[in-house]
Amino acid sequence: MSSQRAAIGIDTGGTFTDLASFDRETATIQVAKVPSTPGDPAEAIKKLLVDRPGPPGRVIHGTTVATNALLERKGAKVALITTRGFRDTLEIGSTRRASPGLFNTKFIKPAPLVPRSCRFEVDERLMADGSVLRPLDEAGLARTAGQLRVLQPEVVAVCLLHSYANSRHEQRVRELVREQLGDCPVVISAEVVPEFREFERLCTTVINSYTLPRMSGYLNRLAGHVAACGGDGLYVMGSNGGIMTAATAAAFPVRTILSGPAGGVRGAAWVAEAAGVHDILTCDMGGTSTDVSLVRELAPDLVQDSMIAGLPLKLPQLDINTVGAGGGSIAWVDTDGSLRVGPQSAGAVPGPACYARGGQSVTVTDANFHLGRLGPRSLIGGALHLDRALATSALERLSVSAKYADVDRLAEGVIQLVVTNMVGALREISIQRGHDPREFTLLPFGGAGPLHAAEIAREMGIPRILVPRHPGNLSAIGLLGSDFRYDLVRTFLAELAAVDPARIRAAFEDLEQQGKMLLRADGFQDAAMRFEPAIDMRYQGQAFALSVPAQADDANAERLTQAFENLYVRRYGFRRSGHPVEIVVLRIAAIGQVQRHALAPVAAQSVQLEAALKERRPVYLDGNWHRDCPVYDRDRLGADATLRGPAIIEEFGSTTVVLPGWSAGVDRWGNLRMES
Repeated sequence: MSSQRAAIGIDTGGTFTDLASFDRETATIQVAKVPSTPGDPAEAIKKLLVDRPGPPGRVIHGTTVATNALLERKGAKVALITTRGFRDTLEIGSTRRASPGLFNTKFIKPAPLVPRSCRFEVDERLMADGSVLRPLDEAGLARTAGQLRVLQPEVVAVCLLHSYANSRHEQRVRELVREQLGDCPVVISAEVVPEFREFERLCTTVINSYTLPRMSGYLNRLAGHVAACGGDGLYVMGSNGGIMTAATAAAFPVRTILSGPAGGVRGAAWVAEAAGVHDILTCDMGGTSTDVSLVRELAPDLVQDSMIAGLPLKLPQLDINTVGAGGGSIAWVDTDGSLRVGPQSAGAVPGPACYARGGQSVTVTDANFHLGRLGPRSLIGGALHLDRALATSALERLSVSAKYADVDRLAEGVIQLVVTNMVGALREISIQRGHDPREFTLLPFGGAGPLHAAEIAREMGIPRILVPRHPGNLSAIGLLGSDFRYDLVRTFLAELAAVDPARIRAAFEDLEQQGKMLLRADGFQDAAMRFEPAIDMRYQGQAFALSVPAQADDANAERLTQAFENLYVRRYGFRRSGHPVEIVVLRIAAIGQVQRHALAPVAAQSVQLEAALKERRPVYLDGNWHRDCPVYDRDRLGADATLRGPAIIEEFGSTTVVLPGWSAGVDRWGNLRMES
């Protein structure tokens, strides 16, 4: 994986599309930003590629195409083939109501992505160990294929019982269906989720099938744009924090559900490592939503199970909590007269009212602009001019609906509500999981993250904030510093104390060999590979497991039990000493290490702070107008520069608010370090 040309990262958000590239001559990051094109995200990327001087190297992309197809229910027409007797698994599920449905009396279960008329059964049966109880009825399958020809689905999904232990029946179904349907894609669960738990495995396979045509078509168009610009190929960020080839992403779009946010977490960890900060809470606030995560000892947490749009996902992905709170989040009045913000967003089109693109509703951006926290030319280096009259007019209309005459306090209320939403998301991943947020540093990014960081930190009791350079483009920057990654898994149900350690070592060795084959196909030499084994374990009788880091050549039962119980205590606060421990799943992360370029430190400047002063303007903070608030140009703040709030610091792509009583200083890497 070497190239003479530097890679570029491109992240598509709901409002803006961001680019980042590394300049080898100056050892600095170069950034660009354009409005997103929701109709076809590739158009905004094409503009960035065309406007960029010289051909790019590898293009690494963070995308929301699969996510949006699922959330908007604009995916493909899918036919499902499953084992006889399991046609209704999508409705039956696991018979438990997950949050938020548990205590919600108005909860409505999401409709299945595949209607019952498009679901078919085939007579066959495997046992949990992979042995054949009943062979595949190929004659019956031929009749089903005839029905599929009439139905004309865009994709056929195949999920047979226990196929994770033996995929031969699914492979044979794929062969026979392809003979009848020609070019119609056939997705088998054994390749999407080779792991037990039938309902979760089925849903993940269906989601992959549902998003496949839209994602593959999009990536094909985008790959054509990259080739036309002379690029070295297209790659995509995965939800697990690693990048993959465009071909892999096109075949497995379900692996990209958290593509963009994952790049941001990786970028945050990269920045924190250089700054000597090991424990961070990330807050990525864009135009549509905010993504938060917890990173301890520079290692983002991974989860093996998650939910999206009310549907379960059974894939490893970074533990990211998303809330509908962004710069474009719309303020509205509920039926009881209370003020609400989000989750609806004005997006890129029509955008906030102050964009003068037809938006009529008050958004968080309008509130910040009205209160002076944003200037008329604060966004994307002044390329987007904001209209104050339109923002104020929208606020006045909202004040009538809200029956609240003070427009300034109303705008501040909009900001306080969106901050409350983000604080709730951060509490969920920190306090509710036994972490003290006071031990962490808040690392805000995205276009609107630094704008609200101090208020978030104050609410959470976090005393330190680290605002990275180019925060509005950090998700794109994170793509440049991410490795290739494949997560390989094998179901391995056994009592830990009774299992032969040689079986565990042999299984890990087989998974490692699979990982080597995948990475070699991507161009990696063995010396550039790293493997991270883990074992999912639980106390006997429990339904869910914890993933415990392990050593592939060390399967000592006593040491593994101790590691599991230590993790169990950190997660739940107690242990069940002496209770049998079970192995559930063996995992290996196969990582192809990409060379990271060293960034140049920022030069200290002997000039006075006033040299970075852009203007002074009225800014409303903490219930008061500060009529002469200084506004600084971040690019002109050298290392060791310090200032005290109230102050505004502007840069291309983002704005940082320094509240009264807070201080801000620039470290040698150009990060803003804020303290209360």
